[in-house]
Amino acid sequence: MTWQDIFLARGELRPIWRCLLAVVLMLVAYVAVGMVLGVVYEGLHWQPPLLTTLLLVNLLMLPCLLGVFKIMTGVFDRKPLGSAGLTFHQRAGKEMALGVALGTTMMLAVAALERLLGLATFRATNEPPRQFVAGGAFLLLVLLVAAANEEMLFRGYAFQRLVDSVGAIAAVALFSLLFGLSHLANPAHTWVSTVNTVLVGIPFAIAYLRSRSLWIPIGMHFAWNFIQGFVLGFQVSGLAFPFSLLQAEVGGADWLTGGRYGPEGGLVATAVIVLATGYVLVTKRIYVSDGVKRLIAEAEGSQERKELRELSLGAGEKPGTSPGD
Repeated sequence: MTWQDIFLARGELRPIWRCLLAVVLMLVAYVAVGMVLGVVYEGLHWQPPLLTTLLLVNLLMLPCLLGVFKIMTGVFDRKPLGSAGLTFHQRAGKEMALGVALGTTMMLAVAALERLLGLATFRATNEPPRQFVAGGAFLLLVLLVAAANEEMLFRGYAFQRLVDSVGAIAAVALFSLLFGLSHLANPAHTWVSTVNTVLVGIPFAIAYLRSRSLWIPIGMHFAWNFIQGFVLGFQVSGLAFPFSLLQAEVGGADWLTGGRYGPEGGLVATAVIVLATGYVLVTKRIYVSDGVKRLIAEAEGSQERKELRELSLGAGEKPGTSPGD
């Protein structure tokens, strides 16, 4: 076996190596963003609040991730950027709305169960309406960009090439595990919170695989966090938001409610995540749209024409001619 056999298939870099290269490029981008912000903070003698830092990091990471995807799809796949699940097809808005509806339903179900079990109560906060509007808009931006980035990281190009290499089940298992491990630095994490974070990555991945689009998982991810933190007043992955519509008061065992980590750290959320996974797996509302089908067909057709052309040239056809000339 030669090195070409290890790295190449039909003259192109194998999907597993494209996956690893994308991971390396994304890690480089993340380190670079951190270094840039560190220099800016030091130069300005400024230490912004956590949510502001989170917003800045994600706003800088978004074009970096899109750039990595553009390089990988253009140079190695010879496909448009939209082939990584980001095409603005005709049904993209409906898919995002469906994802938001699913994420909202999941988190409201967790809150309802905790309320029925006597584990949580909710009271309205007495902030001025202007505070709700400004705070809600800020959190919406922070959480939407963060959800988009995390879905691109864990269900985007690298995940998709791993699916091509080892199959969907192994790829979902590995990237969901990485998704869970990436939250180990969050405050107040527990083994239950880590398991739940791994588990919630599974319906996100299934939603992508069934639609070949990232809009549904982005919507689910965003709504899960936004409803949890801004609407219900829970802590989100160990982080407390400075403003919310309701204030959650939680009692009972932490292994049920999640305690200071938020409901993601409790077994009530585990039950909801498992049920949601089953729904995402079987519902007929999630499918590959006509726009995505056309994109896939056009990309495959272009690749087939390229291969036929290379075969023709290899057989002695002169460049600039076509079969039948």
